[in-house]
Amino acid sequence: MELSLSIASFPLDSETIHDMHGLLEMTEVDYSKPLFDSSWHLADISGFAVLAYTEENELLGFAVAVDLIGLDSYEWSAFVHPEFRRMTIGSALEGGIAYGLEQRQAIDGLAAFIEDEVAKKFLASLGYQPDFKEIELEAEPLEVLDLPENLAVVPYDGEIEKLEKLMAAAFDEEVLPVVHYNIERTDREVFIMKREEELVASASLFEEEGGLWITAFAVDPSEQGKGYGKAFLLWCRHYASLQGKHRTVLEVETDNDALAVYRKSGFHAVHTVEYWNKP
Repeated sequence: MELSLSIASFPLDSETIHDMHGLLEMTEVDYSKPLFDSSWHLADISGFAVLAYTEENELLGFAVAVDLIGLDSYEWSAFVHPEFRRMTIGSALEGGIAYGLEQRQAIDGLAAFIEDEVAKKFLASLGYQPDFKEIELEAEPLEVLDLPENLAVVPYDGEIEKLEKLMAAAFDEEVLPVVHYNIERTDREVFIMKREEELVASASLFEEEGGLWITAFAVDPSEQGKGYGKAFLLWCRHYASLQGKHRTVLEVETDNDALAVYRKSGFHAVHTVEYWNKP
């Protein structure tokens, strides 16, 4: 079977997106998130797709790479027609990704695949090594919420030094470009939680496919264990209800100490995405 491989930069045209969605319909597993399908049509996101078409113009596989926060650090994933996975289409797609990353002078390119044995064998065969895992968690929107009287959640107030201090303490200074990215993006909302005017937590929210996503969620380490994390997560679920969203979603690394807090706040696991790097 003759295949042609091509690379297309974002935004992808509607016909290509239609073909990609049609291919994804051939499986019951939802691969849309690791394949960044909500970004395919966007002109302000740095990304590209590698496409494998037959001579009859049938799409048999594709890979997508995206620079999520504009720092030349890409994540990529791939999907191949279930009936043609014994061929070398996956390897060819990965080669196209490597070429595209080199042309864009990417700093790195993490592979992101829903955790399963087939993906593990595929990536290991290409010389990739497991790096870390993230669990996607979701919860239903919360219609009613009663925050403690001494707590308030408000939009980010412009006090960047206080926000940077909190985020660096909760993570490290490498998170600061993400903080600025979330503030600058018009499609994201940054909220802060205050206890009697003192900053204790922060989160960035954005809408995707009818769900409200929580990212860069952090509680001041000196204030952890006091219920602020759970209160903020419940507020996010309530905000999702006010915005008419059908679910509240977040991703967290599997070794995160706050996993129990997320579960106590009504979140449950959807699937695990495993990230791989190539030495």
